[in-house]
Amino acid sequence: MPRSSTTSRQRAGGQVMVLFALGLTALIAMVGLVIDGGNAWAQQRITQAGDDAAAEAGAVVLAERLAGKSDPAGGWDAAVYAAVQARSSDNGISAPNAWYTDICGVLLRPDGTRAANASEAARVGAGALPVNNNTNPDCPNAIVGPVAGVQVEGQKVFDTFVARAIGFSQMTATTTATAVTGFLQGVEGETLLPVTAPVTVVTCDKSGKAVNTSTPWPMYERVIVPLCKESHDPGSVGWIDWYPKAGGASELAEAILHPNGPAIPLPSWQYVTETGAINSGQVEDAFNSWAGQIILFPLFDLTCNDDPDFSQVASGPLYGCPAGSVGGSGSNQWYRFPAFAAFELEWAYTQGVNKAVCDPMSVGVTQCFVGQFVNLITSGTVGPGVGGGTTVSSLVGVQLIK
Repeated sequence: MPRSSTTSRQRAGGQVMVLFALGLTALIAMVGLVIDGGNAWAQQRITQAGDDAAAEAGAVVLAERLAGKSDPAGGWDAAVYAAVQARSSDNGISAPNAWYTDICGVLLRPDGTRAANASEAARVGAGALPVNNNTNPDCPNAIVGPVAGVQVEGQKVFDTFVARAIGFSQMTATTTATAVTGFLQGVEGETLLPVTAPVTVVTCDKSGKAVNTSTPWPMYERVIVPLCKESHDPGSVGWIDWYPKAGGASELAEAILHPNGPAIPLPSWQYVTETGAINSGQVEDAFNSWAGQIILFPLFDLTCNDDPDFSQVASGPLYGCPAGSVGGSGSNQWYRFPAFAAFELEWAYTQGVNKAVCDPMSVGVTQCFVGQFVNLITSGTVGPGVGGGTTVSSLVGVQLIK
Protein backbone atom coordinates (compact mmCIF):
# COMPACT_ATOMS: atom_id res chain seq x y z
CA MET A 1 0.00 0.00 0.00
CA PRO A 2 1.58 3.37 -0.93
CA ARG A 3 2.63 5.80 1.84
CA SER A 4 0.45 8.83 2.33
CA SER A 5 1.91 12.23 1.57
CA THR A 6 0.92 13.42 5.07
CA THR A 7 3.02 10.72 6.73
CA SER A 8 6.01 11.53 4.54
CA ARG A 9 5.79 15.22 5.37
CA GLN A 10 5.62 14.46 9.10
CA ARG A 11 8.69 12.27 8.91
CA ALA A 12 10.58 14.90 6.91
CA GLY A 13 9.61 17.56 9.40
CA GLY A 14 10.83 15.38 12.23
CA GLN A 15 14.18 14.89 10.50
CA VAL A 16 14.55 18.64 10.01
CA MET A 17 13.90 19.22 13.71
CA VAL A 18 16.54 16.64 14.66
CA LEU A 19 19.07 18.18 12.27
CA PHE A 20 18.24 21.66 13.57
CA ALA A 21 18.72 20.55 17.16
CA LEU A 22 22.03 18.92 16.31
CA GLY A 23 23.16 21.99 14.38
CA LEU A 24 22.13 24.33 17.21
CA THR A 25 24.06 22.21 19.71
CA ALA A 26 27.12 22.28 17.48
CA LEU A 27 26.75 26.06 17.03
CA ILE A 28 26.53 26.59 20.79
CA ALA A 29 29.58 24.40 21.25
CA MET A 30 31.51 26.40 18.65
CA VAL A 31 30.51 29.72 20.20
CA GLY A 32 31.42 28.35 23.62
CA LEU A 33 34.78 27.23 22.29
CA VAL A 34 35.51 30.71 20.97
CA ILE A 35 34.28 32.70 23.98
CA ASP A 36 35.20 30.35 26.79
CA GLY A 37 38.39 29.26 25.05
CA GLY A 38 39.52 32.87 24.87
CA ASN A 39 38.60 33.39 28.51
CA ALA A 40 40.49 30.22 29.47
CA TRP A 41 43.59 31.51 27.68
CA ALA A 42 43.31 34.83 29.52
CA GLN A 43 42.81 33.08 32.87
CA GLN A 44 45.83 30.88 32.15
CA ARG A 45 47.96 33.99 31.64
CA ILE A 46 46.60 35.57 34.82
CA THR A 47 47.34 32.40 36.77
CA GLN A 48 50.84 32.22 35.31
CA ALA A 49 51.51 35.83 36.29
CA GLY A 50 50.28 35.05 39.81
CA ASP A 51 52.57 32.04 40.09
CA ASP A 52 55.49 34.07 38.73
CA ALA A 53 54.90 36.74 41.38
CA ALA A 54 54.54 34.15 44.15
CA ALA A 55 57.74 32.33 43.18
CA GLU A 56 59.67 35.59 42.98
CA ALA A 57 58.32 36.71 46.37
CA GLY A 58 59.56 33.47 47.94
CA ALA A 59 62.94 33.84 46.24
CA VAL A 60 63.23 37.43 47.51
CA VAL A 61 63.00 36.09 51.07
CA LEU A 62 65.75 33.57 50.28
CA ALA A 63 67.77 36.46 48.82
CA GLU A 64 67.49 38.30 52.14
CA ARG A 65 68.77 35.16 53.88
CA LEU A 66 71.67 34.89 51.42
CA ALA A 67 72.45 38.57 51.95
CA GLY A 68 72.91 37.97 55.68
CA LYS A 69 69.72 39.49 57.07
CA SER A 70 68.87 38.45 60.62
CA ASP A 71 66.63 35.41 60.99
CA PRO A 72 62.93 36.41 61.03
CA ALA A 73 60.96 35.70 64.19
CA GLY A 74 59.15 32.67 62.80
CA GLY A 75 62.10 31.30 60.85
CA TRP A 76 62.97 31.44 57.17
CA ASP A 77 60.52 28.76 56.04
CA ALA A 78 57.62 30.62 57.64
CA ALA A 79 58.75 33.86 55.97
CA VAL A 80 58.96 32.21 52.54
CA TYR A 81 55.55 30.61 53.06
CA ALA A 82 53.97 33.93 54.06
CA ALA A 83 55.44 35.69 51.02
CA VAL A 84 54.22 33.00 48.60
CA GLN A 85 50.74 32.90 50.10
CA ALA A 86 50.40 36.69 50.10
CA ARG A 87 51.33 37.09 46.44
CA SER A 88 49.11 34.15 45.45
CA SER A 89 46.15 35.63 47.32
CA ASP A 90 46.70 39.00 45.63
CA ASN A 91 46.26 37.22 42.28
CA GLY A 92 43.22 35.13 43.21
CA ILE A 93 45.11 31.86 43.66
CA SER A 94 44.18 30.02 46.85
CA ALA A 95 46.38 27.50 48.69
CA PRO A 96 49.11 27.07 46.06
CA ASN A 97 51.60 24.23 46.30
CA ALA A 98 55.22 25.32 46.70
CA TRP A 99 58.51 23.45 47.04
CA TYR A 100 62.19 24.35 47.47
CA THR A 101 64.77 24.06 44.69
CA ASP A 102 68.47 24.68 44.23
CA ILE A 103 69.76 27.43 41.92
CA CYS A 104 69.29 25.17 38.87
CA GLY A 105 65.59 24.80 39.66
CA VAL A 106 66.02 21.19 40.80
CA LEU A 107 63.55 20.13 43.49
CA LEU A 108 65.22 19.25 46.80
CA ARG A 109 64.29 16.74 49.47
CA PRO A 110 64.39 17.91 53.11
CA ASP A 111 67.91 16.47 53.39
CA GLY A 112 69.06 18.57 50.42
CA THR A 113 69.34 15.71 47.92
CA ARG A 114 67.66 15.68 44.52
CA ALA A 115 63.95 14.91 44.61
CA ALA A 116 62.56 12.73 41.84
CA ASN A 117 59.23 14.55 41.89
CA ALA A 118 57.16 17.02 43.89
CA SER A 119 55.69 14.34 46.15
CA GLU A 120 59.09 13.80 47.82
CA ALA A 121 60.35 17.41 47.64
CA ALA A 122 60.68 19.71 50.65
CA ARG A 123 57.43 21.66 50.85
CA VAL A 124 57.37 25.37 51.61
CA GLY A 125 55.64 25.85 54.94
CA ALA A 126 56.56 22.42 56.31
CA GLY A 127 58.76 23.97 58.98
CA ALA A 128 62.33 24.04 57.69
CA LEU A 129 64.51 24.67 54.65
CA PRO A 130 66.34 21.77 52.98
CA VAL A 131 69.87 21.37 54.32
CA ASN A 132 73.00 20.06 52.62
CA ASN A 133 76.69 20.92 52.51
CA ASN A 134 76.88 21.42 48.73
CA THR A 135 78.54 24.62 47.54
CA ASN A 136 79.18 24.04 43.83
CA PRO A 137 76.05 23.10 41.93
CA ASP A 138 76.52 22.04 38.33
CA CYS A 139 73.31 22.31 36.31
CA PRO A 140 74.47 20.45 33.15
CA ASN A 141 75.91 17.58 35.20
CA ALA A 142 72.93 17.35 37.56
CA ILE A 143 74.91 18.17 40.72
CA VAL A 144 72.53 19.89 43.12
CA GLY A 145 73.39 22.87 45.29
CA PRO A 146 72.01 24.39 48.48
CA VAL A 147 68.47 25.74 48.70
CA ALA A 148 68.20 28.80 46.47
CA GLY A 149 64.76 28.80 44.87
CA VAL A 150 61.04 28.24 45.09
CA GLN A 151 58.75 26.40 42.69
CA VAL A 152 55.05 27.29 42.88
CA GLU A 153 52.10 25.44 41.38
CA GLY A 154 48.85 27.37 41.45
CA GLN A 155 45.31 26.74 40.27
CA LYS A 156 42.54 29.17 39.52
CA VAL A 157 38.93 28.02 39.06
CA PHE A 158 36.79 30.30 36.90
CA ASP A 159 33.23 30.29 35.59
CA THR A 160 32.36 29.72 31.94
CA PHE A 161 29.98 31.89 29.91
CA VAL A 162 28.48 29.84 27.08
CA ALA A 163 29.85 26.36 27.75
CA ARG A 164 27.65 26.03 30.84
CA ALA A 165 24.75 25.46 28.40
CA ILE A 166 26.29 22.10 27.50
CA GLY A 167 27.26 21.14 31.03
CA PHE A 168 30.61 22.87 31.62
CA SER A 169 30.02 25.53 34.28
CA GLN A 170 33.63 25.91 35.46
CA MET A 171 37.16 25.43 34.22
CA THR A 172 40.53 25.31 36.00
CA ALA A 173 43.80 26.93 34.99
CA THR A 174 46.96 25.29 36.38
CA THR A 175 50.46 26.75 36.00
CA THR A 176 53.90 26.51 37.61
CA ALA A 177 56.79 28.93 38.07
CA THR A 178 60.29 28.72 39.56
CA ALA A 179 62.42 31.63 40.78
CA VAL A 180 65.93 31.42 42.24
CA THR A 181 68.37 33.69 44.02
CA GLY A 182 72.16 33.97 44.02
CA PHE A 183 75.06 36.36 43.72
CA LEU A 184 75.03 38.30 40.47
CA GLN A 185 77.75 37.11 38.15
CA GLY A 186 79.52 38.98 35.37
CA VAL A 187 78.56 42.40 36.75
CA GLU A 188 80.67 45.32 35.57
CA GLY A 189 82.35 47.10 38.43
CA GLU A 190 83.96 45.78 41.56
CA THR A 191 82.96 48.37 44.15
CA LEU A 192 79.55 49.17 45.60
CA LEU A 193 79.58 52.70 47.01
CA PRO A 194 77.16 54.11 49.61
CA VAL A 195 75.33 56.55 47.36
CA THR A 196 72.02 56.29 45.51
CA ALA A 197 70.37 58.26 42.72
CA PRO A 198 66.89 58.18 41.12
CA VAL A 199 66.29 55.67 38.31
CA THR A 200 65.60 58.60 35.97
CA VAL A 201 67.41 61.87 35.23
CA VAL A 202 67.29 64.39 38.08
CA THR A 203 68.02 68.12 37.96
CA CYS A 204 67.83 70.91 40.54
CA ASP A 205 65.69 74.06 40.49
CA LYS A 206 66.94 77.50 41.59
CA SER A 207 65.78 76.87 45.15
CA GLY A 208 68.01 73.80 45.31
CA LYS A 209 65.22 71.22 45.26
CA ALA A 210 65.47 68.11 43.13
CA VAL A 211 63.37 67.94 39.98
CA ASN A 212 62.73 64.39 38.80
CA THR A 213 62.00 63.59 35.17
CA SER A 214 60.65 60.53 33.39
CA THR A 215 63.75 60.26 31.19
CA PRO A 216 66.01 57.25 31.84
CA TRP A 217 69.70 57.95 32.33
CA PRO A 218 71.45 57.79 28.93
CA MET A 219 74.06 55.11 28.37
CA TYR A 220 77.65 55.79 27.30
CA GLU A 221 77.10 59.53 27.40
CA ARG A 222 78.77 62.02 29.74
CA VAL A 223 76.27 63.09 32.38
CA ILE A 224 76.23 65.34 35.42
CA VAL A 225 74.49 63.82 38.44
CA PRO A 226 73.67 66.85 40.63
CA LEU A 227 73.71 66.89 44.42
CA CYS A 228 70.92 69.37 45.06
CA LYS A 229 71.61 71.65 48.01
CA GLU A 230 68.16 71.10 49.55
CA SER A 231 69.16 68.31 51.92
CA HIS A 232 65.67 67.07 52.79
CA ASP A 233 64.39 66.14 49.38
CA PRO A 234 63.46 62.49 48.67
CA GLY A 235 64.01 62.97 44.93
CA SER A 236 67.67 63.82 45.28
CA VAL A 237 70.86 61.81 45.47
CA GLY A 238 71.13 60.09 48.84
CA TRP A 239 74.05 58.96 50.97
CA ILE A 240 73.64 55.53 52.54
CA ASP A 241 74.65 54.78 56.10
CA TRP A 242 75.06 51.01 56.01
CA TYR A 243 75.19 50.82 59.79
CA PRO A 244 73.27 53.85 61.17
CA LYS A 245 73.74 56.11 62.95
CA ALA A 246 77.18 57.50 63.75
CA GLY A 247 80.23 59.00 62.19
CA GLY A 248 78.87 61.55 59.75
CA ALA A 249 81.20 62.54 56.90
CA SER A 250 84.13 60.62 58.40
CA GLU A 251 82.18 57.36 58.45
CA LEU A 252 80.91 58.02 54.92
CA ALA A 253 84.41 58.67 53.61
CA GLU A 254 85.66 55.47 55.23
CA ALA A 255 82.81 53.47 53.67
CA ILE A 256 83.77 54.90 50.26
CA LEU A 257 87.49 54.27 50.67
CA HIS A 258 87.01 50.79 52.11
CA PRO A 259 83.58 49.49 50.99
CA ASN A 260 81.99 47.74 53.93
CA GLY A 261 78.33 47.49 53.06
CA PRO A 262 76.24 44.33 53.30
CA ALA A 263 75.14 42.24 50.35
CA ILE A 264 72.04 43.85 48.83
CA PRO A 265 69.12 41.86 47.40
CA LEU A 266 67.70 43.18 44.16
CA PRO A 267 65.09 44.58 44.60
CA SER A 268 65.18 45.64 48.25
CA TRP A 269 64.33 48.40 50.69
CA GLN A 270 67.35 50.13 52.26
CA TYR A 271 67.60 52.90 54.85
CA VAL A 272 69.00 56.23 53.65
CA THR A 273 70.00 58.64 56.39
CA GLU A 274 70.97 61.77 54.46
CA THR A 275 70.13 63.31 51.09
CA GLY A 276 71.39 66.13 48.93
CA ALA A 277 74.66 67.98 49.13
CA ILE A 278 77.33 67.19 51.69
CA ASN A 279 80.15 69.74 51.98
CA SER A 280 83.13 67.53 52.65
CA GLY A 281 86.59 67.50 51.13
CA GLN A 282 87.15 64.19 52.92
CA VAL A 283 84.21 62.61 51.08
CA GLU A 284 85.33 64.17 47.79
CA ASP A 285 88.85 62.76 48.12
CA ALA A 286 87.49 59.32 49.01
CA PHE A 287 85.08 59.35 46.06
CA ASN A 288 87.78 60.43 43.64
CA SER A 289 90.03 57.57 44.68
CA TRP A 290 87.77 55.62 42.28
CA ALA A 291 88.06 58.12 39.40
CA GLY A 292 88.51 56.42 36.04
CA GLN A 293 87.00 53.17 37.32
CA ILE A 294 83.58 51.60 37.04
CA ILE A 295 81.72 51.80 40.34
CA LEU A 296 78.37 50.38 41.35
CA PHE A 297 75.61 52.20 43.19
CA PRO A 298 71.91 51.46 43.65
CA LEU A 299 69.15 53.42 41.92
CA PHE A 300 65.83 54.10 43.67
CA ASP A 301 62.29 54.51 42.37
CA LEU A 302 60.29 55.01 45.58
CA THR A 303 60.76 56.38 49.09
CA CYS A 304 58.78 55.46 52.19
CA ASN A 305 58.72 57.17 55.58
CA ASP A 306 57.31 54.15 57.41
CA ASP A 307 58.61 50.59 57.73
CA PRO A 308 57.65 48.77 54.51
CA ASP A 309 56.47 45.19 54.14
CA PHE A 310 59.70 43.63 52.84
CA SER A 311 57.87 40.61 51.41
CA GLN A 312 56.15 42.89 48.89
CA VAL A 313 59.25 44.66 47.62
CA ALA A 314 59.13 42.86 44.25
CA SER A 315 55.50 43.19 43.23
CA GLY A 316 53.13 44.19 46.03
CA PRO A 317 50.95 47.32 46.17
CA LEU A 318 53.30 50.31 46.48
CA TYR A 319 55.99 47.60 46.79
CA GLY A 320 55.09 47.21 50.46
CA CYS A 321 55.10 50.89 51.48
CA PRO A 322 52.02 51.52 53.68
CA ALA A 323 49.34 53.67 52.05
CA GLY A 324 49.96 57.32 52.80
CA SER A 325 53.64 56.79 53.58
CA VAL A 326 55.15 57.28 50.11
CA GLY A 327 57.53 60.23 49.95
CA GLY A 328 58.41 62.13 53.08
CA SER A 329 61.37 64.26 54.00
CA GLY A 330 63.93 62.15 52.14
CA SER A 331 66.37 61.75 55.01
CA ASN A 332 66.11 58.93 57.54
CA GLN A 333 63.67 56.82 55.58
CA TRP A 334 63.42 53.79 53.33
CA TYR A 335 64.38 53.80 49.64
CA ARG A 336 63.41 51.03 47.21
CA PHE A 337 66.28 49.82 45.03
CA PRO A 338 65.07 48.03 41.85
CA ALA A 339 68.37 48.32 39.96
CA PHE A 340 72.07 49.06 40.18
CA ALA A 341 74.05 51.41 38.00
CA ALA A 342 77.49 50.58 36.68
CA PHE A 343 78.99 54.06 36.37
CA GLU A 344 82.37 55.04 34.97
CA LEU A 345 83.38 57.86 37.32
CA GLU A 346 85.13 60.85 35.83
CA TRP A 347 85.27 63.01 38.95
CA ALA A 348 83.24 63.91 42.03
CA TYR A 349 82.73 67.42 43.39
CA THR A 350 81.32 67.61 46.94
CA GLN A 351 82.94 70.73 48.44
CA GLY A 352 80.47 73.22 47.01
CA VAL A 353 82.90 75.25 44.90
CA ASN A 354 82.46 73.69 41.47
CA LYS A 355 79.69 75.68 39.85
CA ALA A 356 81.43 75.83 36.48
CA VAL A 357 81.33 72.04 36.14
CA CYS A 358 78.18 71.14 38.03
CA ASP A 359 75.89 73.99 36.92
CA PRO A 360 75.94 74.44 33.15
CA MET A 361 72.28 75.58 33.29
CA SER A 362 72.98 78.22 35.99
CA VAL A 363 70.43 77.06 38.53
CA GLY A 364 72.74 77.19 41.54
CA VAL A 365 74.13 73.64 41.67
CA THR A 366 77.60 73.50 43.22
CA GLN A 367 78.05 69.78 43.83
CA CYS A 368 77.82 66.79 41.52
CA PHE A 369 79.60 63.75 40.23
CA VAL A 370 80.40 63.33 36.55
CA GLY A 371 80.83 60.27 34.35
CA GLN A 372 78.82 57.91 32.20
CA PHE A 373 76.44 55.03 32.80
CA VAL A 374 77.80 51.87 31.19
CA ASN A 375 75.20 49.40 32.46
CA LEU A 376 71.90 49.33 34.30
CA ILE A 377 71.46 46.06 36.18
CA THR A 378 67.83 45.19 36.84
CA SER A 379 68.10 41.44 37.43
CA GLY A 380 71.48 40.27 36.29
CA THR A 381 72.38 36.66 35.63
CA VAL A 382 72.14 34.56 38.77
CA GLY A 383 75.24 32.39 38.81
CA PRO A 384 75.60 28.98 40.47
CA GLY A 385 76.95 28.59 43.95
CA VAL A 386 76.89 30.58 47.16
CA GLY A 387 79.56 33.12 48.04
CA GLY A 388 80.41 33.89 44.43
CA GLY A 389 80.64 37.64 44.98
CA THR A 390 84.02 39.20 44.29
CA THR A 391 83.88 42.00 46.87
CA VAL A 392 82.77 42.52 50.43
CA SER A 393 79.68 44.26 49.08
CA SER A 394 78.33 41.53 46.83
CA LEU A 395 75.09 41.89 44.89
CA VAL A 396 72.28 39.39 45.29
CA GLY A 397 69.66 38.96 42.58
CA VAL A 398 66.41 37.10 41.96
CA GLN A 399 65.59 35.53 38.61
CA LEU A 400 62.52 33.77 37.25
CA ILE A 401 63.91 30.73 35.42
CA LYS A 402 60.78 28.78 34.39
